[in-house]
Amino acid sequence: MKMLSRTQWVISCLIIFLLEGTGVLLPYFWTRFFWLLVLNVLLFFLFFSQWRILKKNQNEVIDYVNKNAEESIREVLETMPVGIVRFDKKTKEKIWMNPFAEYIFTSNNEELSQREIQQIIYQNKADNHFLVFGKKKYFVYVYEAEGIIYFTDVTNEQRLKERLQSNRVVVGIISVDNYDDITENMDEKEVAILNSYITSEITDWLKGKQAFSRSLSREKYIFVVQFDALETMMVEKFDILKKIRNESIEKGKAITLSIGVTYGSTTMYSLGIAANNNLAIALVRGGDQAVVKEDSEMARPLYFGGTSNSITKRTRVRARAMAQALKGVMQESEEIYVMGHHFPDMDAFGASVGVAHIAKLYDIPVHIVLDEKQLIIDVQRCLEQIQEVPELTSLIISPQEAQSIRKKNSLLVMVDHSDPTITMNSDLYASFEKIVVIDHHRRGVEFPEKSLFSYVESSSSSASELVVELIQYISTSVKRLLPIEATVLFAGLVVDTKSFTVCTSSRTFDVASYLRGLGADSIAVQSLFEEDLSTYVKVNEIIVRSQFISEEIVIATGDTEERYENVFLAKAADILLGMTKIRTSFVLAKLTNGQIAISARSKDGLNVQSIMELLGGGGHFDRAAVQLEGLTIKEAKMQLIQAIQEKIEEEKSV
Repeated sequence: MKMLSRTQWVISCLIIFLLEGTGVLLPYFWTRFFWLLVLNVLLFFLFFSQWRILKKNQNEVIDYVNKNAEESIREVLETMPVGIVRFDKKTKEKIWMNPFAEYIFTSNNEELSQREIQQIIYQNKADNHFLVFGKKKYFVYVYEAEGIIYFTDVTNEQRLKERLQSNRVVVGIISVDNYDDITENMDEKEVAILNSYITSEITDWLKGKQAFSRSLSREKYIFVVQFDALETMMVEKFDILKKIRNESIEKGKAITLSIGVTYGSTTMYSLGIAANNNLAIALVRGGDQAVVKEDSEMARPLYFGGTSNSITKRTRVRARAMAQALKGVMQESEEIYVMGHHFPDMDAFGASVGVAHIAKLYDIPVHIVLDEKQLIIDVQRCLEQIQEVPELTSLIISPQEAQSIRKKNSLLVMVDHSDPTITMNSDLYASFEKIVVIDHHRRGVEFPEKSLFSYVESSSSSASELVVELIQYISTSVKRLLPIEATVLFAGLVVDTKSFTVCTSSRTFDVASYLRGLGADSIAVQSLFEEDLSTYVKVNEIIVRSQFISEEIVIATGDTEERYENVFLAKAADILLGMTKIRTSFVLAKLTNGQIAISARSKDGLNVQSIMELLGGGGHFDRAAVQLEGLTIKEAKMQLIQAIQEKIEEEKSV
């Protein structure tokens, strides 16, 4: 039966009711009533029939749609290039996999077992979302709550990414560390021969890496190469460093190189600036090494080489230039705050006193920041000696007081450290927009981002030495260091040179002579470092717990129940190093603040700075340290031994 439309039904009903109402169709009441009832019943059945037909059609449509959807889903699951594996959420056993997933595993003769599913889930939680099966690489997503694993083939994308990465531009700058010193007393012929040797070795090495290179000066070269060649250089640990050093020593001229390398997707101008900055890092770390760092704020540098001690490159011209630069920065500031590292030693305190003197020469308000909770015995004794000098003691304030009175245009001078993570008070450091760094340690990974000026010289004996050299170019006959200030600075020299026995140069003795001429009291300095019996006993208790891990390397540990000051560890390491056949010493113990500290010393042995850097610390080639949190002495010792072994293997391979 042909179905009437909704409009036709409405019109028919209206006509019937109109005719019935006027009596045209049925003139008698009962007859009209009867036929009206019949008509209503008929309409009801017609409407009901229409509704059933409509409902049936709707169900047919739904069934049709469901059937098509199921077929489409089945078709997609069987043909789409995405592997799907369903597993039991409790047992982690495979329940079902689509054909593409079967292809992934069967084509590589592998079976997706319960153990392998657990491993995939574990890797996914560890943010390792890529798996390799055969020659294919797949991105893996685990929906553990529903027991589903998805595999997407990303082989082509990864190959393209690797190709783009290998073709990235790399810019490097090479510098001869000690060219001026080597050629100072040479005649023209010898200089020409040396230049020819250096140029030949560097260009041959770069040519082997398919690099484009040019000489910028007699002691500096620039090169451009692709990233895959840089990877080869890193695998070979920049063997040009060792080759130049060893061959030049055989020729009687100890030449070393420093290399700064960068790469990234930035502009060529930015790459050039970054390469030069990396070269500067290599130089302030002592030279004879390569620094590789991507031109990115989040990237961390990689260090290669650094197996020889720092070479003194400081000149009086550079010191004078640094003094003038510091003057400009200071005079642009309303006030100056000077702060050392955690538990500052006499070198940090002496350098602080020296910087405060420079600020006073320019009539700029200055404060020395000291935390009474971080005072070692040497500094405590020094503070007692200067109590009668109000013009000096009035400068000393706490970090909390400095935070409360600090003005917006204030300058922070960090002395004897350049790592913000070991500064005396991190909150105070973070509040400054203007920062100056004066340090003699090799520059590490962390460095102040807001540094306006830095004077970092790893060849210097101490921060006090650097500060005194600055004072020499600023001080006048009218405004000279007070005898007590000279004494404190002299103490800084003594403590970091172990009474002028290590890390000294002619500049060190020049500075010492200058301070003695201003009234530095060597007897008063000696009294600062006197040991009492309890200190002597504690140091020897540490030494008794020494253990050789090789013929020339020794590790000593403190009592696990004891708490020590840093000075005890340093003294124990120095004493061990002075013993026969010991070339490298490490001392670790728990400090009064609960951290595990390690003091490292070397004498013609390992580069202890690089070992401490592996653990998050730093320092000098032959003197370094680190402080570790959340570890026991046993755990810290295991990490130390692992770092030592890693460094030994690295030096064997170079």
